[in-house]
Amino acid sequence: MENLHQHEHGCTHCSCNNPVLEILKEELFSAENLTKINPGSGKTPHEKPKPLMISGGIIRPMIGGSTDRVEAIGFAYGNVVITGKEDDVRTYMGDHYSGYEDKKLTEFQTLLPGLIEPHVHMVPTAMMHGWLDVSPFDGQDLLAEYDLTSVGLIINNKIKEIPKIPGYFVLGKGLDPSLMPFEEINGKKELITITNTVLDKINKDIPIMLLSASMHTLYLNTAALTYVYNHSDEVKSHYTSAEDYIQKTNGQLQEGLQMTPALKVVKLQIIAMSIHINTYLTDLFKVANSRGVTFMYDAGLNNGSETLLTKYFETHTELVRTGGAYLCSSQEDVDKLDPYKEPDHYKPAYCGHIKVVSDGSNQGLTGYQSAPYLCDPAGNTGVFNFPQTGIPAHTIPPSYNTLINTVVAVKGWPLMVHANGDQAVTFAVNAYQRALAKYRGPELRNRIEHCSLLTADQITNMLQMGVSPSFLIGHVGYWGYAFKEVIFGEKAQMLDLCGSTLAAGMRITLHSDNEVSPLGPLRMMEQSITRIMEKNPKNIEVLNSDERLTPEQALIAVTYDAAWQCYADKWVGSLNKGYFADFVILEQDPLSLDTPSLQYMRMRNIPVLETWVGGICVYEGNQNVKAIPENDTILSNNL
Repeated sequence: MENLHQHEHGCTHCSCNNPVLEILKEELFSAENLTKINPGSGKTPHEKPKPLMISGGIIRPMIGGSTDRVEAIGFAYGNVVITGKEDDVRTYMGDHYSGYEDKKLTEFQTLLPGLIEPHVHMVPTAMMHGWLDVSPFDGQDLLAEYDLTSVGLIINNKIKEIPKIPGYFVLGKGLDPSLMPFEEINGKKELITITNTVLDKINKDIPIMLLSASMHTLYLNTAALTYVYNHSDEVKSHYTSAEDYIQKTNGQLQEGLQMTPALKVVKLQIIAMSIHINTYLTDLFKVANSRGVTFMYDAGLNNGSETLLTKYFETHTELVRTGGAYLCSSQEDVDKLDPYKEPDHYKPAYCGHIKVVSDGSNQGLTGYQSAPYLCDPAGNTGVFNFPQTGIPAHTIPPSYNTLINTVVAVKGWPLMVHANGDQAVTFAVNAYQRALAKYRGPELRNRIEHCSLLTADQITNMLQMGVSPSFLIGHVGYWGYAFKEVIFGEKAQMLDLCGSTLAAGMRITLHSDNEVSPLGPLRMMEQSITRIMEKNPKNIEVLNSDERLTPEQALIAVTYDAAWQCYADKWVGSLNKGYFADFVILEQDPLSLDTPSLQYMRMRNIPVLETWVGGICVYEGNQNVKAIPENDTILSNNL
């Protein structure tokens, strides 16, 4: 699919290390631009929450991680004040909050704690809001048709609208060859190859630059390559002519060394498209609310994005609670860290972890593997971001151990290690073992992000160390078929071992890595419960049925355990007395969908009727929808 090329330290990209944000962070977060983005000062006036009692329907406060029901719940001043039997709650509210509002749920309506996205990328997603969407997604579903023809129609329709300005590029995001129909080459299935000549067939006159979904590659047509060459001294220093640049790259600019010069050429256009980032953040949070989300944890904060989010919440209503991990890319970064102090109170964009990105994306063929991918290019084992001169491949570099040890054992920070490939996971587990053997502080909630390919021994080691996984479950639902058929073969059975990790006694979470995959904890629950590979064009097929979760386990993963993993369990994730009045009301209880026929493509679409944050309703959906009928089946119940 992509050119085989040399990788440099820290060059690989994914949503956890957005190349556009990395290049523009100084300009985007400059004092001048922050002033433009955040006009005015002072707190925006907030609506005061009123005392409220809710009863009827199905109420699951998830206290202690239990899915047990209660009859009623009371809220006041933005917090939970009581849960229990309806008569007791009513008496308490009457005694303490005269004039409280009384809300009655219908029979099947369900109140849950607000759902949690424990690994997203808020600022990069908002920053690229204005880029043309050429991803395979329609909402939370895969497009029925996604190929070069459909992408071409999207691009050419956009070209009709763009200003006729010399050097103006069509900037697109989310291009994903791994979810396009496979090519057959010499009797072998391969991922489709996208080159400048392929994009020229879409449009050869207007410069086109498309960022892959894995953020590993920029795809350019010939007009864009020519413009970049003519306007970049850096490119000219490496190539003798525009024709040389075009011939040697084939329109596939990969990793930082090749991507950075091209992105710099369109830097002013990107900044201009990002200046309304506050509006785009609001749009993102509204989408989250519409899917029942009240808390989002950013897995890649830096000084600029943390400042931006803090300023945003000074002047905007808090539609979601936010926290995150601070991204460190080098030993120099971690040496500068202050000793860790666990968050003792909530504030927007609080920092709970350090984040280290050790490899790339499996579907982007940059996750670091112990054996080559089955598909082209031959011999490709992906990318490790912290190589060390003189250290053989598949031998953990001492400098990587030192970096992890500094974060955990020296500075005392809980750590989130991005590890997709099986070799990257092995390195992460081994580095944790060495660091935690030296650590002498309080228990840390260390994580491995994506944790895509696991073995039984690694699960045991992680359990013993107290390291928990957060699974990008879309790897199974959205990409599982490509992994099984083209990228991994039988190795795909190792993907997202949710059932095995829970059976071993670990706490797990599910995440979207938005915008790698769409926001939606109900969808993530569904994919972890069914493990159906949605891209299979012929059959309904489950990827490793032994790893399926129960609905109860999946619900815990997107509420109670997600809050715990993000150091937010003193405020959200359950509706304990004193916790934030952050909750969602659904038209139907997701736990009532107890067969694959009722779950598949259904659980994600349970209507969100209301989403509340701090005792204020921040989203209202359609109140006149019907629950999913029990007899409307499309699958065999034997799946």
